[in-house]
Amino acid sequence: MIRHTGKDARAGNIGVIMLLHDQITNSLAGLKGLESQVPTTVDWSIERGPAVAVDFTVVDSLSCGIRELRVSADELSHAPFNALQDWANGLCQKVTYLLEHIGPLESDAEAQTVLIRSTPPSRQPDQSTYYEMLVQAPGTLSLRRYTRAAHAADRTGCDIQITHEVLARLVQDIVAAIPSAPAA
Repeated sequence: MIRHTGKDARAGNIGVIMLLHDQITNSLAGLKGLESQVPTTVDWSIERGPAVAVDFTVVDSLSCGIRELRVSADELSHAPFNALQDWANGLCQKVTYLLEHIGPLESDAEAQTVLIRSTPPSRQPDQSTYYEMLVQAPGTLSLRRYTRAAHAADRTGCDIQITHEVLARLVQDIVAAIPSAPAA
């Protein structure tokens, strides 16, 4: 596991986003040439800001394969459920450039969870593939990609293939969509 942390005098979400962008860019340069069945986890964080972790399986000069992307927003740790819903809705509005559009599928106030999926999934004659994002208390998010063979009940995780530029933008948009946490 590789950890990167940042401290900077820049204030607000824009400063946090820029520091994360710098960390992502530096990490990807250092991981160039990675190809492994066992993911390499890289953590990025900013003092008093969100923490991001990505499980990389492949990194080349332009793109990467990631098994999972996770974000932890401590500012939402005691926020009411509607703050998680706001985060999920904000993500669906900002993140419009993946292979499929994403949208909220289920909200469960009791479980404090919002499920986001591709709407609609990519369909081939023999399979469907889709993104799944889970936003849940205490302010965590996970993004994975799944495939399901036609007429099969079970799904299988698959890597998200993404360019370096789109990965940086995705992390920036996820962080930018974190709402200010209202008092619980």
